[in-house]
Amino acid sequence: MTYNRDLLTFNPNNHGHYYDGKRLLGVTTALGAISKGDGLIQWAVNQALDYARANLYLPTDPNEPSFTTNGDLDTILLGAKSAWKATRDVAADIGTQAHGWIEAFLKNEDPAWPTDPSVANACQAALDWIRANKWETIAIEHQIYIPELEVAGICDWYARVNGVLAVPDWKTSKSLHSSYAYQTAAYLRALEKEFGDKIPHRWLVRIDKETGSVEPRFLPEEDIEKDYAAFESAVVIYRREAELKKQWLNSKSGL
Repeated sequence: MTYNRDLLTFNPNNHGHYYDGKRLLGVTTALGAISKGDGLIQWAVNQALDYARANLYLPTDPNEPSFTTNGDLDTILLGAKSAWKATRDVAADIGTQAHGWIEAFLKNEDPAWPTDPSVANACQAALDWIRANKWETIAIEHQIYIPELEVAGICDWYARVNGVLAVPDWKTSKSLHSSYAYQTAAYLRALEKEFGDKIPHRWLVRIDKETGSVEPRFLPEEDIEKDYAAFESAVVIYRREAELKKQWLNSKSGL
């Protein structure tokens, strides 16, 4: 299915992808339909507990009140309830800065070394992997489009790595998730159709923002079809979930 690339646009203000003015579903948005398991729930709980510990005053004298008013406690609990959002936003900002530095480096723009320690750690991890491999950039931060699914996204890097065409993807998360395999399969399929290439390799390169270590995971060629099929299923599930939420919005029970 061919398309006119001139009609494909991206709005950085709302992170929206458009084709001929129509809003498209984002690759990572669609993959939000896939649960990351109980680990993510536990992480959010831990953020609330950490916030409460940092803000609760526990006196050594049992006769001394812990709180001056109930209002103080309510304020702390309200903050704890949304603490995970603040942590998520900080992590996202670190990831954005690291991606920006890596992009500039791969473009030979000689970017200044990051002053934020977490960003610097992530960039150092990326450099370690980059320098350990032979690479040739084909496209960086490239907008991809899958017209038959009306889905678009931004591919970190399309390159020739150690002589083989590949889609490496940088990850600053604490661990690697299965959805990342589906994400890179979507990028790969879109790039193959756009460039007319056969791309056999994908890499998930986790760059640790706390330790500066790198965790590369090679995704085998034989898994591409299965991973892309999983991505297609995620798109179907995401859209059906959205339909049901809209249909049941005013019902007494449901989603």
